[in-house]
Amino acid sequence: MTDTDGTAGLDRRLADALERLGHGLRSLAQRTAREHGLSPLQQQAVLALARHPQARHEVGALAAEFDVTTPTMSDAVTALERKGIVSRSPGTDGRRRVLSLTEAGAAVARGLSSWDDPLTAALTGIPEADRAITLHTLLRVIGDLHRTGVVSVTHMCTTCRFFGRDEYPDPAVPHHCHLLRTPLPLAELRTDCPEHQPADAPAPRRKQRSTAL
Repeated sequence: MTDTDGTAGLDRRLADALERLGHGLRSLAQRTAREHGLSPLQQQAVLALARHPQARHEVGALAAEFDVTTPTMSDAVTALERKGIVSRSPGTDGRRRVLSLTEAGAAVARGLSSWDDPLTAALTGIPEADRAITLHTLLRVIGDLHRTGVVSVTHMCTTCRFFGRDEYPDPAVPHHCHLLRTPLPLAELRTDCPEHQPADAPAPRRKQRSTAL
């Protein structure tokens, strides 16, 4: 597509800018992972376990979140077990294994937590209102990609069943969270909410009482 002054040209330049940003972030992640003797996927798993330590983490769920096969994620978790970073315990059904960080793993996670410091430092110089609008725009794009199947798993406000889009006239506070029953300023939109429920998830079915005697 040729670059012009029209919308198509602007969209192409935005896509190119995001691609370069993604390349830079991958380089940062790879560098930090190497410093801790991990692969990038192992680093992602450790950080995911550290973000929500009370959640029930399983290999299959992590595989879906990072868009890899279950065997690939299982290999990464097995390597983390050998390094004493992750442990597995039986799930409630006795078969599925729940993952958690060991003490050593929690220390590794603290060391990994600063992997994106160069990016956050660059963002600090941008006015907060501009950062909030950028966050809102990116979440809308990711939400659209999720709905078309490009992004498999997301825990963002904009893909949640409790998200009320454009319920207020204030451009800085346009949305509403029906779970928390509170307005949502753009600057407070979440990218990884532990209470997230997919907007396309079916409503829970009510059990019917048996009429058998």
